[in-house]
Amino acid sequence: MTRQGMTAAKVGLLPARGRTIRPAIDGDFLVRSCLLAAVFLLLWITFRPFEDLSHVQEVAEAGTLINQIGYSSVFVVLAAWCFVHDWRRLTPIVRPLLIITLLWLCSTVVTSWEPSVSARRLAFMLITLGISGMVLLLPKNVRHFSDVLAAVVLIVLAACYLGVLFAPEVAVHQPTDYIEPELAGDWRGVFAHKNQASATMVIFIFIGLFVARVRNIFLGGLIVALSSIFLICTASKTSIAILPLTLLIAALLSHVRSRIAGITIALSVVVVFNILSIGSIFLEPVRNLLDKVLTDSSFTGRTDIWQFALDHVMQRPITGYGFAAFWGSKEVVYGMGDGYVWANVAAHAHNDYLNLALTIGIPGSILVTLWLVLLPLIDFYRSPVGTPAEPLKFLFLRVCLFAAYASCFESMLIQEGALGLFLFMSAFGLRLFSVSRVTP
Repeated sequence: MTRQGMTAAKVGLLPARGRTIRPAIDGDFLVRSCLLAAVFLLLWITFRPFEDLSHVQEVAEAGTLINQIGYSSVFVVLAAWCFVHDWRRLTPIVRPLLIITLLWLCSTVVTSWEPSVSARRLAFMLITLGISGMVLLLPKNVRHFSDVLAAVVLIVLAACYLGVLFAPEVAVHQPTDYIEPELAGDWRGVFAHKNQASATMVIFIFIGLFVARVRNIFLGGLIVALSSIFLICTASKTSIAILPLTLLIAALLSHVRSRIAGITIALSVVVVFNILSIGSIFLEPVRNLLDKVLTDSSFTGRTDIWQFALDHVMQRPITGYGFAAFWGSKEVVYGMGDGYVWANVAAHAHNDYLNLALTIGIPGSILVTLWLVLLPLIDFYRSPVGTPAEPLKFLFLRVCLFAAYASCFESMLIQEGALGLFLFMSAFGLRLFSVSRVTP
């Protein structure tokens, strides 16, 4: 075993030689369980659940402050725990491409047209990134991780359903919503938007499948059923459509042992989706095809946003406008509306590859795509096959595939909060598997 492989094998989520022994419920086990549960409960339920969206502008500043304090506190607690429990076990995830990507993100803060905004949001993202790595040290083993995730997911689902039943005014989109009253009737549960809720429900379905294989098929099936019902009630077309595709591609990759063939299959979906979406703007054959097969070839108005974003990418193609500093700025909302109908008031580009090119430049978009889309696929194929941790490896793979595909229509690759954390954690987890040389 290589030195790097030995380091990775010490991480509790990775398989160990011989029979896996269930850990005794001692003080260390309880601390790990409580920390792990607290992290995901705080991230999924957030520090401001059930927000009243009719007054979103009044709570935005307070919500940001609470998030900053809350996430920073979680980061500090985990950092202290990891310092005591040998943080060096995570060194394999600090790879050259990650360092180059982070350095590029920092450079876009310097060149940003709103440096203070970019710096604040980058700091928040880095905290999320740090939490996503450190949380991998908490579980004793795969079954421990499964048990805690199952408990947390059921609590979050219970909160979401109770909100819909007893407080629909803050758990279901209303006609009085300040920004998007047209979403009235779509479920969002504890989340601030139906798209966040739907993406989370997809992750919960993946977790349910993971729990069914590791712990109990009935418990996992319950999570899948509850999450699926809620997902349908969010009426989020992107998540509902991408879910079965993700499951299909992940299953296909499990049978395609050729690394080149598997990676090509997975990436071809990203290429096709981007041709069908952004390509429909300037490729007439694609536009004609979509007009024939879709009732709404504008993808619910996304083509206007893509055109707006592309026009502005061309103005600053290398540096972009600064990390997370374009959408919502005064310059965009009040100064770039001529000729674009409503695209200038969108929350993001509704295509994260384009969105990243707009904010951190084309080189930055390429770096993030390599880090969060290509490398996880390579790591999946480099990892040992047939280990007791195989279900966890597929959980991580499904999350990475879903983020890559959904990002062709939404913004999911670099996200604040639980969505970003689970993607980062999945990419890091696949990296740790790839450097492990432990066999069952």
